[in-house]
Order: sequence, then C-alpha cells, then structure tokens
Amino acid sequence: MEGFTLIELMIAAVISGILLTGLYQLFISQQRFYTLHHDAAEMQQNARGCEQMMVREIRMAGYDLSTVSIRSDVAAASFSDGEKDAIEEATAQSIAFTADVDCDGIMETVRYSLRDMTLVREMWRWDAQQGLWRASGGRRSLSEHIEALHFSYGILADDEGLNNNQDDDGDFSVDEEGELLLIAQPTKEERQHVRIVRLTLTAKAARPDRLYSHPFHGDHYRRMTFSSTVRPRNMGL
Repeated sequence: MEGFTLIELMIAAVISGILLTGLYQLFISQQRFYTLHHDAAEMQQNARGCEQMMVREIRMAGYDLSTVSIRSDVAAASFSDGEKDAIEEATAQSIAFTADVDCDGIMETVRYSLRDMTLVREMWRWDAQQGLWRASGGRRSLSEHIEALHFSYGILADDEGLNNNQDDDGDFSVDEEGELLLIAQPTKEERQHVRIVRLTLTAKAARPDRLYSHPFHGDHYRRMTFSSTVRPRNMGL
C-alpha cells in the first residue's frame, strides 16, 4: 500500500490553510456584523424608550389634583424660586414640571437633564401630611451614550396680553387669539404660556465601527436622533 508523498502532503496542508483562513475570516465578519447590529438595536431601543417616557410625562405637565393645594416648589433645587409652577424649569438642555405623572394620587415634580452623556431623571414627591416636598433620592440614570438632549418651547405669545401688539411669529400679521413663538429658554412669565414642547434626543453607539465614517463628526461612531413634539394637555386650561 502506497502512502502520500511529501509534495501531496504539502499541497493538502496549503489547501487546508486556505480553507481555514476563509472560514476564520467569515466567522470574524459574522461576529462583527452581529456585534454592530446588537449595538444599533440596543441604542435604538434605549433612546426610543427614553423619548417615549419623556413624551408621556411632559404631556402631563400642569395636571393638578383637586384635593391637593400646593403653593411652594421644591426647596433648594436648581429651579427653586419659592412658587409652584406647572413648568418649573425650561431651558434648552433641561426641563422640570409638576404633575401627578403616574396617576397615583400623589403630586410629583420631575426633572430631565443630560449629565456626562447620561440621560438622568430626578423626581420629588409631595407629602400632603407634612405639607412639603420630600427629598428626591438623587438623579436616576435612564440611558448612557446620549450625546445630545435639546428642548424648545412653543409659547402662546399673545395670550392674556403677552406681547399682544406684536407679530410674534413673523407672519406679518397679528393674531389676537394667540401666536406660537418657538424659543429655547422662556422666562417665568412665558412658562405659563407654554403650549408645545419639542424635544430632540441623539444617541451615540457605545463602540466604533471602523468601516464607517460619520458624515458630520468625521469619527467612526453611528448615531440616531429622535424628535417629538409634545402638547401638555393641562396647560392653558
């Protein structure tokens, strides 16, 4: 019985090496595709969930309980001025508002903001027996890798005499029933006339994709941006 020659063994080894190299490259490619797909799905799921949560709760802004009378706002908070408002804070990067957001019969003050690329939510609950706002317990992280959070506010500019004699929306006419003026940081008086809140949330992938270059940032991170327009149901009633 004849065996294999050295040349035949070398040829077989080369062919086996080529096949193993191809299989390894295929495995690496599939693994990379799975990782990127998983990261993109997780980024989208987290950002979308946070956006929907903010939309749902901001829509409740100004919802007061008829059985509860609250005049003061949260003490020693960044937005505190001593008076309770439906929208306590309205800036381009944060929003705070009062409402019974979870419909449990207890008033809450909720604040959303961005802290070191982490979307955070802070909540204070009203203690009706003590007649004060309880401590919040700190900021709760909702999602990491949030690159940008932006709010803008539609003000009913002519309502109750606010800039009533001006063309607030720039359409060359004055609407005495009210014109919506979109601004980034309304004053305390203007916050009472907020009718819409526009929020934009941009999520950034946790890991770079070396085969992708972002057209604006020039890096290898994929991003997703979500935008919503919210109409607080209880403002202006």
